[in-house]
Amino acid sequence: MDTEMERAHIKGQLQGLRAALRQQPGRRPSSPGRPQSPARPSPAPVNRAPAAAAPGSGGPRSRPKDKSDCVTRVEEMKKQREERRRRAEEAKNKRAEEAKEAESRGGIESVDFLRKIREYRQAHGLSETPEPWEGSDIWDIGGASDTSRIRVCVRKRPMLRVEQIAHDFDVISSEAGHSSLVVHEPRTKVDMSKAVENHRFVFDAVFNEADSNETIHITALRPMLQHVFSGGAATIFAFGQTGSGKTCTMAGHGNLTLNDGNANGLYALAAQDVVDTAQANRLIVGISFFEVYRGQILDLLGDRAKLEVLEDGKGRVQVVGLREFAIESAEELLTLVKQAEELRAVGATSANEQSSRSHAILQVLIRDESGRGVGKLSLVDLAGSERAADSSSKDRQTRIEGAEINKSLLCLKECIRSLDADSTHIPFRGSKLTQVLRDSFVGRAKTTMIATISPGSSSAENTLNTLRYAQRVKEFSVKRPPAALAAAKRPSALPPPAPPVAPPAPQPMPPASAAARGAHYGAPLQALPTGPNGQPLQMVRQSTAEELVAAKEQTSERGDAGADCDPSDDVDELRAIEDLQKSMKRDGAEEVGSFFKSVAAVTRSEQHLVAAHKESIEANEQLIAQEKMLIEELQEADGCSLDEYATALEKVLLEKYKLCHRVQARLDALKKQLEDEEALSARVKQVPIY
Repeated sequence: MDTEMERAHIKGQLQGLRAALRQQPGRRPSSPGRPQSPARPSPAPVNRAPAAAAPGSGGPRSRPKDKSDCVTRVEEMKKQREERRRRAEEAKNKRAEEAKEAESRGGIESVDFLRKIREYRQAHGLSETPEPWEGSDIWDIGGASDTSRIRVCVRKRPMLRVEQIAHDFDVISSEAGHSSLVVHEPRTKVDMSKAVENHRFVFDAVFNEADSNETIHITALRPMLQHVFSGGAATIFAFGQTGSGKTCTMAGHGNLTLNDGNANGLYALAAQDVVDTAQANRLIVGISFFEVYRGQILDLLGDRAKLEVLEDGKGRVQVVGLREFAIESAEELLTLVKQAEELRAVGATSANEQSSRSHAILQVLIRDESGRGVGKLSLVDLAGSERAADSSSKDRQTRIEGAEINKSLLCLKECIRSLDADSTHIPFRGSKLTQVLRDSFVGRAKTTMIATISPGSSSAENTLNTLRYAQRVKEFSVKRPPAALAAAKRPSALPPPAPPVAPPAPQPMPPASAAARGAHYGAPLQALPTGPNGQPLQMVRQSTAEELVAAKEQTSERGDAGADCDPSDDVDELRAIEDLQKSMKRDGAEEVGSFFKSVAAVTRSEQHLVAAHKESIEANEQLIAQEKMLIEELQEADGCSLDEYATALEKVLLEKYKLCHRVQARLDALKKQLEDEEALSARVKQVPIY
């Protein structure tokens, strides 16, 4: 190809030379009767130089012979040809080097992607080597004028060995200042050409692979512990794709030999600070661990017992039946967390084989000896963000789970917005997740969201979904000036760890007795979680059936939307669904509201059917006992008469028919709603993600 182009280039230049020579003066024109022959350059007049003088004669020196225009042009073309070949050779060598690098990182097909990413980083002065965090805690970056109660952070984990073997490559670039990042999304066009779309996001803090859990604890969590011991409520949300580092952030990897600051997670680091401060002030630390799965509350420290969420007479949300255990060290907390994680619901998705299907909530409660609450810390590990993308799956179970996660994440976003805006209405009843976390959105509450992202190119879509959700949470903070973070001055190094502030003017208390720590309400359970030494941990509190009945009576007296109401009557749920429908209308998701309403109806009908079935089984057991008594009385010598037996049996059969009819009606309603959900899911081409 290059040779043909050179030939054509030379041919064109020669034709130009011939045309120029034809126009030179003194050239004889062609004969009129002969066809015009290709012009030949006329010989240039020879200017013979005088003969060279003999040596020593002192004559004039010989002058070099002048070159013709043709020779000069040919030499110029030769130089140009050599220059083109040199540039082509350099480009070939550079391409070979890029191909070799791409083969070791992202495969030979990623050459263009890597070059474009490298060019962007060089053009914007972005460093290839991650720089550690050099700022203070994130709650001081806005100064005294910043009264926002929300902080949104992003944590990027390092590339894994498995990703490197699979030829994955890093598409995340952190900008200077640790407040923004860029996602380089690889895209292949219709003509198979490679392109990279650069998406920039700004947050309160950006932690990269050089930052450890200890750094996050000092900058994000420890200032909130001071707020907890001052009588407030604090919540930490970890959100992101499964495998993006949520578990490592919250629980740590446990390998102390690596010495990377990630052996202990936020669970252990927070527990150590909380226990030390509580013991210094003679307070009791209790923990509870439960999950929210498909609109149900399951106790992970109580063999996944199903719990109910109701409101007491003071309007406070109570998780009835939830068990709370006292801890005296971080080791006891980690033991309980490990036992609870084994019971958590997981499943395969289109992105991961082991994806979290539920939201796990670890609550740390600070109480005095009398049991009065002092403060609360909630550590929430949200479901894998890729679960929400499976709302359009062909499998109904996966589709319903994805829809429930979608709805709960939307309601969580709306509650956080209302919290930061000091809104009089907080739609916490839109989902079970926000309902059980109501204390985190009212009163003296602070919230930090940590969005964990994977740097690999194969996870770019899920990474963008995570960052867009986190950005929506942050961008509606009305109290914070847009340039507050950029104008904040950061110190050059992390401050030394400071112990959490104790409550103001704590009252002296005697050490908590074993009876006080081990007291609970209601009948003891058969199995209790064990601590690091293998001994059962002592339970602080558990609600009883009497408390459940009382809470239900108070709920019915107030006329609240309880557990048995239809989901279409829940104003907050409808408002959340309508808000989702409006915000996603630009994506062509006009029917998404109907789809989520249908999913909510299916979930509630399932609960009603199961409850009716259980009631039918219990009633049938009593009716069977009555039938046995009738037979025994009939067979006795002085028993009932045949007419009495027939009348009693008819009543029993009629009662059985009513029970079966009630269950059949619930079953028919569920089947009808399943058909509606199937039809709506077929019409909704793409379900938007939160």
